[in-house]
Formats: sequence, structure tokens, C-alpha cells
Amino acid sequence: MEKPDDSIVLARNEEAREAQADKMEAKVRIKALSKGFDVSKAKYVLHAFIPKEEQGKVFSRPFVAIFDDKVVQVRKSFFGPSNEEIPLERISSVAISSGLIPVVSVYTSGNIMTFETDVLQGPKFVKILKALLPKDAKMTKQSNGSEIEQLEKLAALFEKGHLTKSEFEAKKKELLGL
Repeated sequence: MEKPDDSIVLARNEEAREAQADKMEAKVRIKALSKGFDVSKAKYVLHAFIPKEEQGKVFSRPFVAIFDDKVVQVRKSFFGPSNEEIPLERISSVAISSGLIPVVSVYTSGNIMTFETDVLQGPKFVKILKALLPKDAKMTKQSNGSEIEQLEKLAALFEKGHLTKSEFEAKKKELLGL
């Protein structure tokens, strides 16, 4: 029996991951609707993990959905439900870290929406969101805000463990134009 080409194996693995992510998304969509979050017009929905700094303050895992015009994160806490919405035109970039629990960061000029996810849904979420963003926003380089503010945000993500040293250094060089 002939051994399959590595590219064929990788393609099959990618197809299997996409199919698994689609199944997970369908289940999450149903759960979000049952919790009162109308995701009927969403392009993609995922169930994020509760960030470490918010554990104990939040009752349930947040839902994050991509719509045609915005990204919405919905969570329930002691103070009731909270929604964070970011219009797509305000998003300057989106990134995902590697690891067992990837961290997705959606950047705007004055805010970062960050959430932890799984290795199947996170990459699919980023892929779909990047496809909806204007071409100039797909790059991870931010044109809004001062370099100092961007570096401070980057350092905070690194200190919280959301970025590896190499990811931090690469992004820092990119921001500084080196």
C-alpha cells in the first residue's frame, strides 16, 4: 500500500477540523438562541471560555458572534447581562495565539476584545472575521492610536500570558516598522 502524500494528509486533517468546527458552531448557535441571544443572522457563533481574571464574577461562558456589521460578545455576571459590540468598520486587526487554549484578540483604535476559545472554533472565527474586514484592516498592523499606546497594550497581553515572547517581539517589530 502506498503512503499518502503529506499535502493530502494535511488537507484531509484540515477538512476534518473544519467539519468538527461546523458541528460545534451549530450546537453553540442553538444554545445561544435558547439563552436569548438572537444569532439567527450571525455569520459565526462561538462559546468562549471565561477569562481567568473574570472567574467568579461571571455566571456563564460568553458567546461571541460575527454579524455582517459587528462583532458581539454577550455574557452574564452578578450585575446582569452585558453586551460588548464592535462595529466591523472600527476593527483594525484580529489575531489569535497558538496553544491549547488560543486567545483571540479583536483590535480597535481604543479597545481590545479578548477571549479564550478552543483550537477548532478560534481559527475558524478569525478566518471568517478577517474575510469580512476591509483589506487594509486585515493586516495586524494598526494605523490608529499612538505607537506607545499600542506597545503598552501589547505588553499587557504579553504579561497576562496571552502572547508568547516570539509573538510579542514580532508584533513589537511590526509596530515599530523594523
